[in-house]
Amino acid sequence: PDYMAVNPTEWLSSSMEACCKKFFLGYLYEVCMGRYPPDHDDCNFMLFYPDWDGSNKGCINDGQEPYYMLGNHQYFLSNTLEECCKKFYEWDYYTCTGTVPESALGKYYPKWTSTSSTCLNDDELPKYMLNDQGWYLSTTLQKCCERHFFWEINECLGSSAVGSDKWYADYNAMTCIKDCEGASPCGGIAETWNEFFDEKDECCEEKMW
Repeated sequence: PDYMAVNPTEWLSSSMEACCKKFFLGYLYEVCMGRYPPDHDDCNFMLFYPDWDGSNKGCINDGQEPYYMLGNHQYFLSNTLEECCKKFYEWDYYTCTGTVPESALGKYYPKWTSTSSTCLNDDELPKYMLNDQGWYLSTTLQKCCERHFFWEINECLGSSAVGSDKWYADYNAMTCIKDCEGASPCGGIAETWNEFFDEKDECCEEKMW
């Protein structure tokens, strides 16, 4: 460039090594000298690095890692996707690797939508739930609904909802009804906050005074 020609003693060097030492001494020196790693060679394409300048959702191996990573390649570059994800995205490991652990397969998870409240076990759960499996995942539909949709548990359970066959108070009808589906004395599946009684007389005496 013209500005370098005006001041050659400042910008020009007698050899590549001298130039690299002068302007790229430090983490870019080896890159400047062309010794490691060669830009975009086959080896480079196989190594994984954190995609902080892209989507920042994981590790990639496209050979386009920033130069500063090449200067400290032992830290930034990994041989496998799993190794890279564990080092740089441990907080969201399963999103990074795109995998689902065996411990989560077949478990129920809450499916929140604007129109329904339910739990599913289709193994299509959001990856962020895998980072806190103890909270989000349940071994049964009942446990999942009780934890995540306790205020509308019957809707969550759907056709799997089964009553206790005990008695509870229905203040609209001013009587006690059974926790079951079907004809009277069944009055529908009770809510979680209802108090149950073994006998109707006991229920009426306690609740209908």
